[in-house]
Amino acid sequence: MDQYFPHIQGIDKQKEAMTSLLMHLANIHSGSDNLPGLEEMLSALKEAFSSLGGKQETLALKSYKCLTPNGNLIETPLGKALSITKNRGAPINILLCGHMDIAFPANLPLEKCKRIGNGKLAGRGTCDMKGGLVVMLTALQALENSPFAEKIGWQVLINPDEEIGSPGSRELFLHAVENKKLGLLFEPSLPDGSLVSARKGSTNYSVAIRGKAAHAGRDFHLGSNAITSAARFTLAAESLTDQKNGVTVNVGHIEGGGPVNIVPDRAFCRLNIRVKNDRDLKIIKEKLKTIANIENNREGITLILHQDSERPPKVFDKKTKLLFEALKTCAENLGYSLEWEPTGGVCDGNTLAGAGLPVIDTLGVVGGHIHSAQEYVVLSSLVDRAKLVTRFLMQIAAKEVNV
Repeated sequence: MDQYFPHIQGIDKQKEAMTSLLMHLANIHSGSDNLPGLEEMLSALKEAFSSLGGKQETLALKSYKCLTPNGNLIETPLGKALSITKNRGAPINILLCGHMDIAFPANLPLEKCKRIGNGKLAGRGTCDMKGGLVVMLTALQALENSPFAEKIGWQVLINPDEEIGSPGSRELFLHAVENKKLGLLFEPSLPDGSLVSARKGSTNYSVAIRGKAAHAGRDFHLGSNAITSAARFTLAAESLTDQKNGVTVNVGHIEGGGPVNIVPDRAFCRLNIRVKNDRDLKIIKEKLKTIANIENNREGITLILHQDSERPPKVFDKKTKLLFEALKTCAENLGYSLEWEPTGGVCDGNTLAGAGLPVIDTLGVVGGHIHSAQEYVVLSSLVDRAKLVTRFLMQIAAKEVNV
């Protein structure tokens, strides 16, 4: 038994309490566009995290600009973020982050979460990432009830717009990295329990094309076909894919036109690009602009290329690898192994890493089928991950882990 064990062992008895809190949070429909649901979620989190005794702040986010299929930019309101700080004068300060929104729109009914056997709880948002919020809270409670609490300061930042690219909260993260030594994010682990090391960068675009309508029979020559322009643009964009070098361009949505006897004057599409490094990101973005300019130089065509969101690549550098190794040692002291691997997925950890903060960003629960009706969490991972994070925080406070 070492100096940390007495302050960690109590978490084993909290499984049912953690499950109950997770069920309460997961039964709140907090889709990114569900402002009343996000407000309810915010209130539930403020109540749950009040046990930590930190300074709570509700942070309003600016509306973000969204391109409509008609080519108009509209202001879209966002929910509020929650910030909690404590012991800022400590010699070591860290940032703990998560999101309260789920990847399901407000008009999609939310079924109550339920136990499905084999120690699993099913429900939208249980794994991504309300389970992670419960892990974060439990670990901080254990830290604050230990003699290590005064040696480490922390800020919790929970945003309401992660699932749509964090367009309103990005600036909060960039500000929050100041004076922090480390960022911990509570996104779910991979289904086998592995953590994510490197992440690709990701940029989302909306594209609106305006052409000129005309009768398809009598005045075909007078029209400018917006759908044909969209087809040229999307094919040229997807041709930039270079999977060998980790570059992908995916057109995920397209619409336009109407009756077939009218030359269509409207088309709209959305696309996503993913890259491994900043150099490729810059190159692909410039090439997309060039493709857009080619279409705009065609008679009767106006193409609007609007960047919706962007997260830079998250590089697995030497310092971050050392932190992962230290976390792996923590897991071994708790009786299990921990591995990691790169992924093409993105999260707010990309933003923090891009700002220069070392990040471990998959400290949440083990589960699977995220972003689907079959989403589930392995309930034992609530306890396992809370114990892991608690020990890691205590070892940081004791300066056994160098940050």
